[in-house]
Amino acid sequence: MSVELYKAIIVGAPNVGKSSLVKRYQNDEFKEAHTATIAAELSAATFEFPEGRVVLTIVDVGGQESFAGIRHQFYQGAHHLIMVYDVTSRSTFDRIPNLYQALTDKICIQREKFLGGSLVANKSDMGDQAQVSAQDGQLLADLLTLTFFETSAKTGKNVSELFHHAAAESRRLQHSR
Repeated sequence: MSVELYKAIIVGAPNVGKSSLVKRYQNDEFKEAHTATIAAELSAATFEFPEGRVVLTIVDVGGQESFAGIRHQFYQGAHHLIMVYDVTSRSTFDRIPNLYQALTDKICIQREKFLGGSLVANKSDMGDQAQVSAQDGQLLADLLTLTFFETSAKTGKNVSELFHHAAAESRRLQHSR
């Protein structure tokens, strides 16, 4: 059986829940208190598809500006971009277009290739405090040609679906070239 290797990067502002999403997927755990990611953390997930096995390396990139100078090293060779914002913080959503532009212009995408991606509205369990509607998230995802997910690292809502999509889409795009 064949094994294919792909790389997904998960990016967004500090404290949007990037690491919590990864930990929920990898270990099925959630902790209220979390320390900031320093530079990046790497992990891997294995997916079984009818066509074979996919190993997805997940690169959780720290959102602090102090790491901006070294972030690009982790972006190289990415197959899927996971952009996360916190539904309770409008400013984290407003940063997404500029972050997407910076990534696509400078780092990840060769002009002739399309990088698959997901826009993730995290902390959806806190809907009563939401500053960003699902409609706004879906509109931005459509504009950026990303797949939209509403997730909650706390409850696990759509977390498995997000990472499964990243693996499946990476494989599909690689085989469509």
